[in-house]
Order: sequence, then C-alpha cells, then structure tokens
Amino acid sequence: MSTSQIKQVGVYGIGHFGYALIRHLSSGCDSTVTIRAFDRDEAVRTMLASEHRHPHYATPTPLDGAVQIVNSVGELVESADAVILAVTSNSTREVIENIAHEIRRDDAIFVNTAKALDFKTGQRLSEIVRHELGEATPYAALAGGTIASELIEQNLLGMTIACEERARLSALRRLFSSERMWVQATTDLVGVEYAGAFKNVIAICAGVARGLGQADGGVTHLISRLAYEVEAFCVRKLGAQRETFSLGSQCWGSDLWMSCIGSTRNRQLGELLGGGMSLDQANAEMKRQRKTVEGVQTLRAMSAIFDHYPGELPLLRAARAVILDTAPASSLMHALMREDEDVC
Repeated sequence: MSTSQIKQVGVYGIGHFGYALIRHLSSGCDSTVTIRAFDRDEAVRTMLASEHRHPHYATPTPLDGAVQIVNSVGELVESADAVILAVTSNSTREVIENIAHEIRRDDAIFVNTAKALDFKTGQRLSEIVRHELGEATPYAALAGGTIASELIEQNLLGMTIACEERARLSALRRLFSSERMWVQATTDLVGVEYAGAFKNVIAICAGVARGLGQADGGVTHLISRLAYEVEAFCVRKLGAQRETFSLGSQCWGSDLWMSCIGSTRNRQLGELLGGGMSLDQANAEMKRQRKTVEGVQTLRAMSAIFDHYPGELPLLRAARAVILDTAPASSLMHALMREDEDVC
C-alpha cells in the first residue's frame, strides 16, 4: 500500500462503536474507498446484509448499502489497506490470532479503537498486536471523545490518530476526517495509548464521586487531581509526550471531559459503585445494557505498573481499592483530601 492512500478498509467488530464508525466512514469517505465489515455474530451480519440495520442499535436511517458485510476474516482482510479493530481490549489478542492466519500482506496498517491495556499483561495493545503479527507491523491508535451515540447522530466531534510512521498520518487523517469530524494526528503512539486507557479509569472515579452525591466542585476536583497525577506519571516514567496530555489534545482533554461528564459507560459504572452496588452487581447491570466497561480491565491490568513503580499514583491506588477490592467508595474522596507535598 502506498502510504499516501487508503482504498480498501476492513472493520472487524460491529458492536455499538464499530457500527457507529462504519456509518461515519461510509458517509464521509471518498466514494473510491471500499468498506468491508465483519462480526462474529452471524445474526448481526445477516440483518446488516439483508436489511442494512443493526439488530441491537436503532438508527434513523439504514446503513449505506455500499458497505460490504462479509462472512469470514479472510474476506475482510484480503487486499485491505487498513484493518480497523473495533473490539474490546479483552478480545484483541484472540482477534489478532485469527487475523494472523488470514493476512496475506505485510503493509496493511492496523488501527485499534480500544482504549485500554491488555488485561493479562498490562502491555499496550500495540505491543500485543505486534507480538502476534511481527514488530514491523504498521499500527495506529484511534482515540478521542467519540462515543458511539454521538458519532451516529453526526455531532461535531474530534479525534486523535496516532502512528509512529509519520508518512502514514496524512492518509489516516483523510480516511477519518469529515465535515463533522476534526482529526488531530501525532506520532506519540505511547502517549495516546496510555491517555486513552487511563482516562477510562478517571471516568469511573468521576462516576463514583457523583454516585456518592458529590456536587460539581467535588467531582471536578477529583478529575483534575487524577488527571494531574496521570499526566505527570506518563511523561516522567512511561515516555509520553507532554503535548499529548494537553487540554487541546483530543485523546486527553476532549476525551477526558467527555468520559467524565458525558453519558459514558465508564462514568455510569462508577455511579453504580458510588451508589452502593458491588462491582459484580454493577457489571451485571452494564452487561444487561450490552455495555463493556474498559476502565475496569485497565485498572486490573495496572497491577504490573503499580508493582514496578511503588509509591507512585496514590489516587489511582485508592481507586483500585474501591473499584476492585471492595474498599468503601467514600475512601476515594478521603484519599483525595489528604495532605500532599507536591507543588504545582
């Protein structure tokens, strides 16, 4: 594939976000771009192919009939210039293992939409993909305040696309840009992956505070302190660029506020926890609504980071105690108000 153009796109995963992204691409792409999509759920594929509608997510208009719904991974990835992974972080490794048996070219770029760390190892998802497909595999991460419902409604939104190969960024920006989608490009893949993962945890914490009955001031105080803690740590210890964690960054400033104050699944789970539910009860309620909460998996994956950097990230450690270890939800707010020697 020429790094200056993307002519065929394969989207793996037609859940809520995958469906929203396909609709966005089909309405905004150059007419010469071919879009194929695959989902493991045969019922989803069947209805989309025959009626151009999703069996679980209602939309005012049907899916563009030009989108090709395929029935195998092989059909999806053959000749694809870009393969978009619209699956949960827990599924990434399995999906890539399946794709590895079917991929026939080594220049297709993989674009991951999951904002999390690998739940088994704590690694960034780019590391998981490259472990399975080879270290030279072209890779990009998509992040930003682009929740599925607003993407489907074609609201004005912004996103960040990160790829270490600068020559590919122009083609990626053209693919995702539209009159209603502003795309920011960066080579800071490390920073964007960590920003996307950590902001989900902060959004759960914001929900916990709201569930506890905290007013806007208490909630925003918690968000700002956690954001400061994460930014400083990612820049000092993990090799991220400070600009990635700026207020103007779509993968941080925009996505953080969208996740913490918008109608997002991470915030919703936090509200359930703050309101008195156990994690199992809250997860069951989210599952009933067909929602996967990536922030919980990221917090589990962070055990390796906590072990490697003792004494760092005190507020996130308090969050883990509440979310994963049954500490009282109020203990997060107590940790927030402890004396701190840091000077801003």
